[in-house]
Amino acid sequence: MTSLDVIDRLNLIIETERVSRDVLSQKTGISYTRWTNALQRKAKLRHEEIEAVGNAWPEYMLWLAYGKELPEAGQISPMTKKSMGDLGTQRKAE
Repeated sequence: MTSLDVIDRLNLIIETERVSRDVLSQKTGISYTRWTNALQRKAKLRHEEIEAVGNAWPEYMLWLAYGKELPEAGQISPMTKKSMGDLGTQRKAE
């Protein structure tokens, strides 16, 4: 399996959480235009944007930044969240 970069991981979060760029902008306080440019790889993602997404969805913070999970600490990926939801074992990050 190829490793995902931070934009790929962000797109998976957006897809899993079923949010539009408008909602992403509202939840993060970062403009729609900025998100559009970053997601289309016309601009590099800044640490402020990664932090804003992590604050909006804290369960993905570690995975978004580093591609790592720590389920015992509530740090999961969208794929794990989906699997947990399918199994009825989902728990909320603190």
